[in-house]
Amino acid sequence: MNTGLEGKTVLVVESVNNFGRPTAVAFAKEGANLVLASAQSSEALEETARQVTDQGVRVIIGACATGNNSQLSELAQQGVSEFGHVDVLVNNTMLPVAPQSFSDLSFNSWKQKIETELQGSFFICQGILPLLVQNNWGRVINYSGLAAFQGSDAGSSASEFGIIGLTRGIAREYGKHNITANCICPGGTQSPGDTDAPSFPPSDRDPLPRWGKPEEIAYLAVSIAGEDAGYITGQCLVANGGKYLL
Repeated sequence: MNTGLEGKTVLVVESVNNFGRPTAVAFAKEGANLVLASAQSSEALEETARQVTDQGVRVIIGACATGNNSQLSELAQQGVSEFGHVDVLVNNTMLPVAPQSFSDLSFNSWKQKIETELQGSFFICQGILPLLVQNNWGRVINYSGLAAFQGSDAGSSASEFGIIGLTRGIAREYGKHNITANCICPGGTQSPGDTDAPSFPPSDRDPLPRWGKPEEIAYLAVSIAGEDAGYITGQCLVANGGKYLL
């Protein structure tokens, strides 16, 4: 498959763990240059950068706290200065939390989840979309989660479904600029580097009775960012091996 991503510039927010690092490496394998942002450790960010440059592409890295527009804008502008354009935004801003009953959910926990994931995604998308409009071409990919569909707990469900709604609103408004916006909702996947299995075992009743690989999720991100995926927008792509009835 020729994705047409060679020479494109991809900004990956939170590119150090979960699906961020495999996604960054997957885009690098397609020949895209990377702008890597993270609010986490600089050592982890540098390790992602090393794995990206091993693929023979160029990379810029920078710290970016959730909701800090100035940091993200500065980093994105560095990407424009270095590579000439920013073409793809991959937003992996997620805050893992243990499920809580609604009666036990504190307002602070609710607020932290919403501010990190939903509000953070708002700021990220609003800051980067003008750069995509300048090119009259772009891809926005937001990671969300299965709680949006399962209702596993109120805080996660509200935040993750909000990201889906945000993405669909962007898809509708920015399609005229040749920009697509889609969500990926992974489920039942092994975390990179983890030797422990997820807390819920695969079942013989599952269509694919195994854990998913982060690289398989990253492949999906690359696929919908490609040049030939320009008619796919406003969608929520659930990658869970068929484990759940949605």
